[in-house]
Amino acid sequence: MSVHILACLSQYVESSNKKGSIMTPSIDPNNNNSINSQMSDTFNWASLINQHQFGVQSRNPIQSCIHFLNCFISHESLYGDSEGAKEMIKVLMILQSVDAPVSQTGDRKINRSYEYVCAYRDLLLETSAPADICLQFSRLIEVLETLLQMRQQSKLGVLCSYGQLNQRLMCND
Repeated sequence: MSVHILACLSQYVESSNKKGSIMTPSIDPNNNNSINSQMSDTFNWASLINQHQFGVQSRNPIQSCIHFLNCFISHESLYGDSEGAKEMIKVLMILQSVDAPVSQTGDRKINRSYEYVCAYRDLLLETSAPADICLQFSRLIEVLETLLQMRQQSKLGVLCSYGQLNQRLMCND
């Protein structure tokens, strides 16, 4: 991982902490903003794991991440984390528009989403979320990292398409 990406992640986490973390109120045991938020019990990860069917992974890493995000977004919305759901919708939109022309605006969106997903996964690890959930976020991070690398290479004339991204991810496995 490049030094630039690590520096951006550190800045993102710092700024999130200063604002009163917007990372994920749904896994904060003190969050009582929603009728569905956890009041005193542990977060119900089992429903997300059952909904996504973690044992049944698509051979297509991008489609697998899209399916996971769809499940995760509905799960986050259910548990009252509208901010987390909104951020994950942005990630979902990025994965659904991999073939879009390369632009600075698009690259900034990918970078922000990448930073958010990395920080979110780290928060999940700190709160001892199930390994299946953390693994899905690690896969999502890998997809976003590869997409960022391909976008940088596209400035040199290398093709950046859904097929190329999928092929590169399949070679990484």
